[in-house]
Amino acid sequence: METTNQNISQAVATFRKFPAMSDEEIYGELVKEGVDRRLAARLVEFVPMAYGRILLEKSGAQFSDVYHRLLPGGTRLEHLLSSEPVWNAAFDFGRAEIADRTSAADLLAVAARSAEFDAADKMLKKGSRLQNLVFTPPLLPWSDGEPNV
Repeated sequence: METTNQNISQAVATFRKFPAMSDEEIYGELVKEGVDRRLAARLVEFVPMAYGRILLEKSGAQFSDVYHRLLPGGTRLEHLLSSEPVWNAAFDFGRAEIADRTSAADLLAVAARSAEFDAADKMLKKGSRLQNLVFTPPLLPWSDGEPNV
């Protein structure tokens, strides 16, 4: 668990340091820093999603407990988020940052990378109420859990 938390801390710092980088670029940066390739991919996929959900959890928006992984040929596999150790650790790490009074700007720098958080923000700007939003399961396109870079 300690190694996972160290890697999550490393990923969070990278997200904050390079806000304009793409997911693939962040992935590459983490790998360059010594993070295992599959773990780096999971960090890029799950950490922002966890932060986004944490920041939106009191809003009334509803989120799926599952995600879909896109496989070659277009097949989708459904998985429980809770079955992903990185998801669970990222959620705990994000909650700990809130308890430690991490600044809203620093929390947002990670959460804003989440597609769900971005969608909620766009809906708010169009006049929607967050308590009326129901999110479908996120689709993670890196077929082997790693980007095609």
